[in-house]
Amino acid sequence: MPQLTAQPKPAKLAAPPGTPLSLIVLTNFFPAAHRAIRYAAELAAPLGAQLVLLHVRQVAVFEDDATDASWLSDTHERDGELLMALNALADEVYVPTSVELVPSLQSDVALSLAKRYQPALFVVGRSAAQEAELSTAVLEVLRTGQFPVLLVPERYRGTSCPSHVAVAADGDAFQLDDAATGARLLLTELEPDLTVVNVSVLETDDYCLAARYQVEQSGLCEGARQVHTRAFQHLSTAHGLLQAVEDTKAELLVVIARRHSVLGELFHRSVTDRLMQLCPVPVLVLPAHD
Repeated sequence: MPQLTAQPKPAKLAAPPGTPLSLIVLTNFFPAAHRAIRYAAELAAPLGAQLVLLHVRQVAVFEDDATDASWLSDTHERDGELLMALNALADEVYVPTSVELVPSLQSDVALSLAKRYQPALFVVGRSAAQEAELSTAVLEVLRTGQFPVLLVPERYRGTSCPSHVAVAADGDAFQLDDAATGARLLLTELEPDLTVVNVSVLETDDYCLAARYQVEQSGLCEGARQVHTRAFQHLSTAHGLLQAVEDTKAELLVVIARRHSVLGELFHRSVTDRLMQLCPVPVLVLPAHD
């Protein structure tokens, strides 16, 4: 049974004066990315946040061609065309927007971007294609476990400023990583009705009460208008969370991705892939540690 382990309470959030929240949107020219851009823009506007359209350039390079002058010239030309197209996308939104073009999204590149635009979170569109898998670039961000990621379903047509938020927690102690500051700031600014949801195979109040206690200790409830608690009995964590989203009418699901917890470990397993594929509302994944 989870223990009500005390943990240091995080300091009250206060972004440096003049430093807006940054939503870094992984961008290409497919429908899912366009949906993520629209969602992020609608979310950013009332919060005074800025957008960063991030395009990961994926170019196949053969070793013999890597230093070829014509190949380098073609690359520069392609980059120029990409930047023109990305700037055209930026012109379509009505919030401050900048553009970044990177060759890959390894953890060091993502860390550099997160530091430059802090406080920040990454926004990713999820394709509506049947059994669609997350792109390599997305998985590279998720697997580092260092950055908050907001996954937006292509077919989601609900509000971009959620007033009902569900937070999934298992009752074990956790602390949010420093990188989650942007996401905490987002939840504080939204001032939602927040429901702590706990999924377990047993019908017991202990897990649910422990889950609420740990979420409150983390600081995620700071800006909430009201905090509710709901327990769901299910053999599958993913399907139990889907039921929780439906029953609580949540417009955003927050998942705590601890490196050593069940949810953290599931990032490399099919059950989390199913959750990401099937959840009808956006999913905010927050990095944490024990």
